Amino acid sequence: MFVRNFPLSEATSLGVGGCADYFARPTTEEELISALRFAEERNLDVVVLGYGTNVLVRSGGIRGLVIQMADNFAHHRVDGTTITASAGCMFSAVSKLAAHHSLTGLEFAVGIPGGIGGAVFMNAGAYDGEIGPLIRQVNFVTAAGPGSWHADEFTYSYRHSRVQQERIIVTSVVLGLRPGSKDDILGKMHELQAKRQARQPLEFPSAGSTFKRPAGHYVGPMIEEAGLKGYRIGGAEVSTKHAGFIINRGGATADDFLHLIQYIQREIKQRFNVDLEPEIRILGSL
Repeated sequence: MFVRNFPLSEATSLGVGGCADYFARPTTEEELISALRFAEERNLDVVVLGYGTNVLVRSGGIRGLVIQMADNFAHHRVDGTTITASAGCMFSAVSKLAAHHSLTGLEFAVGIPGGIGGAVFMNAGAYDGEIGPLIRQVNFVTAAGPGSWHADEFTYSYRHSRVQQERIIVTSVVLGLRPGSKDDILGKMHELQAKRQARQPLEFPSAGSTFKRPAGHYVGPMIEEAGLKGYRIGGAEVSTKHAGFIINRGGATADDFLHLIQYIQREIKQRFNVDLEPEIRILGSL
């Protein structure tokens, strides 16, 4: 079940980063709980990855146990206007599943990469939509066993949720949607997909939007106004298509990304007196 010294460059969309001491891909809740107990018995830190689409792993890798909840942990069920999806279900695929059943509310997610578990963790969203308001129940496990939160127990805000403060692993989520017109739903999804393809550098590896949007500002225009569009350190580059993205132009290292993120933060602070906070998760050792 456990792989030693697993290269995390193979588990993240940026394709960079060091190794995990231990790496596991459980396929059942029982295996997941066993992995957590393995880590607890050995006093290992635990890091959870989905599809690695919003993660930058430092070159020193991750000490402890990395648990991946991706296609190894992907099941879904539709009951009327609710969808129950396990953590490894692709968020975009669940959006398309909703459309197939003429359920509206998830159109915004059609182009968001990554899994439902990560979406819950980050309260993922786009185009004025986010997952938080749709959640009816979050199911999770700890080393002690399973548990759940109902909607009134699950707190969230912009790119943040209660999961980030708790030592739990999301196993599935129940989403409450509304009946709608399939044609209207698909039309909206096609519109959002076209916007995404026109504005985002989907042809290069990235980890999505690099920085959170600070109050009263938009990140991309600030970076562009600072003259940083196309700025490059090693193989990491500020996208010329959308300055809010840092892409891997080929051969980039984790240090290239880290140095470029820090450079952008310094320049934006100096020019606009705005502190940029990474939206991507930066994990591991230097």
